Amino acid sequence: MTCREFGPPVRIEDGGQQGLSVCELCFQGATAEQIAACEMISDPDDLEPELIEALEKQGYKGQTIIAFALR
Repeated sequence: MTCREFGPPVRIEDGGQQGLSVCELCFQGATAEQIAACEMISDPDDLEPELIEALEKQGYKGQTIIAFALR
């Protein structure tokens, strides 16, 4: 379940601190450099706000990952 929750390493910001959130089981024994090499940037071009706005104009509302999937 943890792997499904975390997936690949993704950068997070928590209380002003930044880091990579990972499944410790998948990356057991991995160095920080090895984990960083696997990092996934989910929206590198920052398209999600624009896609969500377009969907809302079509009547879709609420939290969604549709914008990410459409990209």
